[in-house]
Amino acid sequence: MQPTLPQCFMQVRPWGASRPACYLVGLDCYTLAISGKKDEVEVKWGEFDSSTVVQLLIRHCPSLQVPDSISEFHGLHGIKVYNSTIVDWGESAALSNTNHPDIMSLYLARVNMTDGVLSKGFQSIDFPQNLNDIEFCVTNLHAVPDDLDIKWHKNALIQIEFSQLAFVPPVLLRLEPKYLALSGNQITDIPPEIFAIPTLSTLGLGLLNIQELPRNVTNLSPTLIAVFIDGTNISFFWPWVDKLITSEGWGVLMATDSPYYVDLVKIQDGTANAFSVPPSPEYASILMDPSEAKSPAIMYTVGCFGDGAAVLLHWSGR
Repeated sequence: MQPTLPQCFMQVRPWGASRPACYLVGLDCYTLAISGKKDEVEVKWGEFDSSTVVQLLIRHCPSLQVPDSISEFHGLHGIKVYNSTIVDWGESAALSNTNHPDIMSLYLARVNMTDGVLSKGFQSIDFPQNLNDIEFCVTNLHAVPDDLDIKWHKNALIQIEFSQLAFVPPVLLRLEPKYLALSGNQITDIPPEIFAIPTLSTLGLGLLNIQELPRNVTNLSPTLIAVFIDGTNISFFWPWVDKLITSEGWGVLMATDSPYYVDLVKIQDGTANAFSVPPSPEYASILMDPSEAKSPAIMYTVGCFGDGAAVLLHWSGR
């Protein structure tokens, strides 16, 4: 009779197996009374057949050191790390296409990394081919390697939110993501090139300390259908944004909790008849025209709910 392991959140018992088989493994350092040091993790992971693991959840580890034995988790589809400090996730323990050909998602929430830089374990030159969903939320990450575009794959979903980025890393633009979310960072300036990413469909810029979008955007991505600027200090728009919201297939400009949206709601409900910023012929002719406040172009495309980043609902594992 195989033992029931506390780290096996979903244990299976295939015929003839010599060791416990776990579909979902949870390395909960608090529950297991460990800190996450390499030898401690090795012991816990050595108690089951690592080749059977499909989902790996690591949480509440104050000193996480990922051992090389993670290379034996050949069936992994996804990894979540929550409320932990990554002390060492080195190159020898890196996620790779050779060892993790089926992994599709990597989620980190409430995670610190040494010196606020991306762990080597996420930078393999043999990066998994199917790992196209990379989400970091509430981290101390302040920079990403400039050569990430020769490691990560293009057209992925990339989310680095509520972290310490002070500017938009150019390498993220070169990666040409389909979905890019940078909400809640320390970014104060948005490069116009971000709106020209060829395959970009959704751009998250919510809760950034920005006063305006770039003035001159001449090459709009034909696939862009949603931009989130909720919680920013934006009070006006430049003419190119009119072109964006009136383009075929456009979805939503999410501006909740911005000065612009506060003004727009007042104009729509009749408590104001103008925007707070003085009118200017240099501004967008539709978005900045009070008489257009109830037009379909604005009513159906300027959103009334925030990005919210999904924040931590699927991170805690509860």
